[in-house]
Amino acid sequence: MIRDTIIICRKGICLQVTQYLDNMDIGLSIVADRDSESKTDSMKKISELMKSFFKDKDYGAINYYWIVCMAVSPDYGKFASVSRPMFKEVRKFRDLDGTIEELKGVYTCGFNFDADEFKLLISSTDEEAERIIARKVVDSLSYLDRLSKKAAAFDKERFKSDMIQLFKDNNLI
Repeated sequence: MIRDTIIICRKGICLQVTQYLDNMDIGLSIVADRDSESKTDSMKKISELMKSFFKDKDYGAINYYWIVCMAVSPDYGKFASVSRPMFKEVRKFRDLDGTIEELKGVYTCGFNFDADEFKLLISSTDEEAERIIARKVVDSLSYLDRLSKKAAAFDKERFKSDMIQLFKDNNLI
């Protein structure tokens, strides 16, 4: 956990607030069909690479950054589509045991593959697949340009720069 101390002053009264923030949770949520399931190891490798790099980072506002990787043939039509990017200040989930978990600062976005990209992905080697997926993740960073004002404290330029540098350092872009 990261400890963050903030001093808030209003009308001459100052208050010191200590927040305990979880590490940034980032990763790919993988959706694959029969044709692309052989590439899920490449997708998991990219996801783990991002998790390990960003786990101790703090960019403000966004604590959970989830990217849907829709590796499904475009022939599936609307079932192969990805929902629009979304930021939620608070997102609630109901666990299987019925308890409600509340997450603060959740951003979800995603990408899918057009017909040519999908054919290239499924016919590629694992190393080529990792490069293709890394490029799609970098392309998805453009969604941050339309980020909600609720997440204005998120340092998107530093986040984008770090993501690109991560992939460059690992020879993925």
